Amino acid sequence: MKRDYLKWGALAAALVATASAEYELARAVGFNQFVAAAVPAALDLYTVRALRSGREVLAAVAAMIGVNAASHLVTAGLVAVSVPLVVAVAAIAPLVLWRVHSLGADRPEMTSPVTGDRPDGDERPTPAATPKPVIPAVPPLTATPFQWAALPASKVTTAVPAAQPRQVVTAPVALTPADLRREARKLNREAVRSTRRPVTIKTLQDELGLSRRAATELRREVVGTVGP
Repeated sequence: MKRDYLKWGALAAALVATASAEYELARAVGFNQFVAAAVPAALDLYTVRALRSGREVLAAVAAMIGVNAASHLVTAGLVAVSVPLVVAVAAIAPLVLWRVHSLGADRPEMTSPVTGDRPDGDERPTPAATPKPVIPAVPPLTATPFQWAALPASKVTTAVPAAQPRQVVTAPVALTPADLRREARKLNREAVRSTRRPVTIKTLQDELGLSRRAATELRREVVGTVGP
C-alpha cells in the first residue's frame, strides 16, 4: 500500500507547532514541568490514533485548536486562570484515555460469506486421490563408542560476584518564600543590567519552577508592578 507522506508530514509539523502552547497552558494552571509535558503528549497520541483509524479526526483537531487558543489567551493576559479552565485542562488526559481506548476497541464486524443453493444435479467433482509418499530405505547406523580421552581438559575458574552499583537518589529541594524572593531579586538585577528592563514573569516561571500565578505575585513583590 502506498504511504501518504504528505499527510504524516503535516501531522508531524502540527504536533511540533502546538506542543509548546499546550505545555505552557498546563504550566499556567499549576502543573509542574514534568506533568505538564503529558498534556501535549496525550493530545498528540489521540490525534495519531484518530488519523490511523480514520475516525474522530475533526474532534482531535478541534481539541488541539481549543487548547492552543486558550494557552495564547492566558499568555497574552486576555483570559485569567479560573476554576473552569483548571478543570478543563485537568480533564484532557482522562478524556484522551477514553477516546483512544474506544478507537482501539472498535473493530468492523466480520460478515458471513454469502452462500446459495446449488441447482439439482450440480455435484462437486470428486478430488483426485493423493499419492502416498515414498520413503527411501535408510541403511542402519553403527554405534561408535564415545572417546572421553579425546576431549580437552576444561579449566575451572572461580566465579566472582559482580559488584552492585551504588544508587544515588537526589531529592528536590523546596525553596522557602524568603529564598524565592532572594532569587527573584537576583534575577531582576541581572535582567536590569543586561536588558535595562525588569525581570519577566516567564523568566521567573522557568528559573524557579513556579506557576504563572505564583510568578506574577512574586514579581509584584520584587518589582512593584505586573508586566509581561
